Amino acid sequence: MKCLIDTHDKNKGSFPEQELTEEQFFEQFAALEDGLALLQIHMRGMSENAKLFGSLARHMRRSICPTTLSPRLGACPVPTCVPRNP
Repeated sequence: MKCLIDTHDKNKGSFPEQELTEEQFFEQFAALEDGLALLQIHMRGMSENAKLFGSLARHMRRSICPTTLSPRLGACPVPTCVPRNP
């Protein structure tokens, strides 16, 4: 069995027309699956890093701009930022 690559739109770039054997097709498909698995690993890592960065940013913001009680809202804490002396 042979497979033919067809891009349907020759204006957006195309693959050279070549015939693939079934074995070549499955080898390329397996390579795509491996690449996808690696991409998923990296995406998970990036997601974890984003969560850690968000946590760090919140911690830094809270240490620089402490939470105080707002007289208008009673006991509800409202973040206020007091400028530091340079």
